[in-house]
Amino acid sequence: MDNDSAAGAADATLHPDRTSTTRVSLLEVFLLFSQLGLSSFGGAVSAWVHRALVERRKLIGEAEFAAALGLARIIPGANVVNLAVMLGYRLRGAAGAVAAGVGLILGPSLVAIVLTILYRRWGGSPGSRAALEGAAAASVGLLIAMGLAAGAYLLGIGTKSRLWTWRNAANTAVIGAVFVLIGVLHVAMVPTVLLLTAASIAIAYVFPLPRDTSHAGG
Repeated sequence: MDNDSAAGAADATLHPDRTSTTRVSLLEVFLLFSQLGLSSFGGAVSAWVHRALVERRKLIGEAEFAAALGLARIIPGANVVNLAVMLGYRLRGAAGAVAAGVGLILGPSLVAIVLTILYRRWGGSPGSRAALEGAAAASVGLLIAMGLAAGAYLLGIGTKSRLWTWRNAANTAVIGAVFVLIGVLHVAMVPTVLLLTAASIAIAYVFPLPRDTSHAGG
């Protein structure tokens, strides 16, 4: 490993929320989101996007992905398409947004047409029902894993420099409030997210955390 590679690896270890400086091509953006669209069974596309862009390729930071996901859920349109467009724009501008959006929906749309034709003929079989139920269960597990990973990041779990502070307690309260209001009480998503986003911004302002030292050891 040369000096530049070693330095890059060390920086990624100390600062996992920093995105990669590697510039991806439009074709790579299109193929990446095409692969995500075709492999994301069960509806958990956002979880697969998180795994591919944040965890594996380090192209998008954890905080940046969380912000994009929140915006994608409160603006009009399909959530996952909104997310793909925003992340594609982040990677390659307007052209990247188009490449990501088209890549995400083109392949699955063609597959959906074929599967619809097949389902009309064999949809009532026990095997097809078992396959659909298995895909749904897997997607739920992946969404839970993504939520736990994002929550651990926000609370600094697993790092040496972040202690259980008032900031972390406030973040926990926000996470709990979202779960109770939307998941339990079924309050409308848009006003809930807007209100708690304002609260999160206030928390980050009152309890600032230096970006460059938030993940460093010691």
